[in-house]
Amino acid sequence: MKFIKVFLSIIIGLIVIIFVGVLIFLNSIKVEVTDDDLPQGIYTETGDLESISQVYLLGIVVASDADQYTLINGFMNYMILDSIRKNINPDYDPLADLDTVEADYVTYDKNFYIDYIYANLNDDNQIVVTAAFGSDSIIKVDSALNLVFDIDLDISFTNIGFTLTLVDYSLSDTALSFQVLDFIMSKLDKTEIEGQMSMGVLDLDTYTYTLSILNP
Repeated sequence: MKFIKVFLSIIIGLIVIIFVGVLIFLNSIKVEVTDDDLPQGIYTETGDLESISQVYLLGIVVASDADQYTLINGFMNYMILDSIRKNINPDYDPLADLDTVEADYVTYDKNFYIDYIYANLNDDNQIVVTAAFGSDSIIKVDSALNLVFDIDLDISFTNIGFTLTLVDYSLSDTALSFQVLDFIMSKLDKTEIEGQMSMGVLDLDTYTYTLSILNP
C-alpha cells in the first residue's frame, strides 16, 4: 500500500510538472494579433488584387532603393490576400465586421484556427510574414509564427522581380531551428502547399519564393 501511495504521488507530481511546463510554454509564445495589425488599405481594396499587385511590382523599376522594399512589401500583402481568397477561403474579410467564421478566419475547425496572415518590412529591409493562429478547444492559446525573408532584387533588361529566402523564423519571440522546420515539411504535402500561391513560385525545398513579371 505504501508503494502504491508513493507511486501515485510520483505520477501526480509528474502530471503537475508537465502541466505547469505546458502553461509556462504557452505563456511564453502567447501574442495577440488584431485587425489593427493588418495593412488596412489592402484589406479594404475593392479592385482586382492580382492586377494591383503587379502594378506594385512594376513600380520597383523607377523607385528609390528604400521604396523598392516598401513596394515589395505591398506586393506581398496583395498576393497573400489574393492567394487566401482564391485558394483557401473566398469569404475571408476580417475588416468587414461580418462576425462570421468564414469572414474572420483564414481557416477554422474545432481544434485549430488561423485568423491572420500578412507581411511587414523590418528595419533590416527584410520581409516578415506573420501567421497568427490559436486554439480554444482545451486550453485557450493565441500565438504567431514569424517568417523572416531576405530580399534579392532582380531588375534588368530581361527581368523584373525578386526572390525571398527564408533566413529565420520564430514562434512569437521563441526562435526555432531549421531542423524542426525540415521535420514538419517532411510530413506535409509540399506540392499542394506550393500550389496555393496565386502568383510566383514557392519552393519549400529551398524555402524560397520567386516572382518575375515574366512568370507571374
